[in-house]
Amino acid sequence: MRKIKGFKLVLRPHEVKRRARKAGVDLEAAGLSELALGKTLERLAKALTPGVLFDTFGHPDPDQPVLSPMPGLAYSLILASLGAGFPPVVREKESSVPAKLWPVLEEAGLDECVRFASNIIADEAEKDNCELSPITSLAAGPALEAAVRKLDGAKLGVAVENGKLTPAASLTVSLSWLAKSKAKGRK
Repeated sequence: MRKIKGFKLVLRPHEVKRRARKAGVDLEAAGLSELALGKTLERLAKALTPGVLFDTFGHPDPDQPVLSPMPGLAYSLILASLGAGFPPVVREKESSVPAKLWPVLEEAGLDECVRFASNIIADEAEKDNCELSPITSLAAGPALEAAVRKLDGAKLGVAVENGKLTPAASLTVSLSWLAKSKAKGRK
């Protein structure tokens, strides 16, 4: 298992704007122009303590039917967190951010954490001549509990309570390792 904590998290303004527009949040009306949004995202990134735990599990594994989205040679789990202080501490400091934007920022930050860890896993899979399946979010109770147990979520301060991850700014995903098909050339 690998644990990486406190890495530099880059919140991209164009991605946040796209997600905000999709969520129906008008950033211009909230006083967050392009420049103001960029500076706000920089401050937020410095206030967060992102962390990821990830590991790859081969066959045979008793938890594979619950955790692996599709049968493959192996599967990887990623547990990502923005830290326990994300919602309360940061919201007090950033009063200019509208309340509707916080879920968008949380989602964008968690996706960046998952992207960071999945790129590392993709490099490892490439060395084994495998490719990764699409990312599958684990939201169901048994799968969530199994993932947190297997990755030892306490190392990031993440636990499962009432079928949900705590702190709330946390996410668990699964990726299957699939054998690359060999292209058949002409003889």
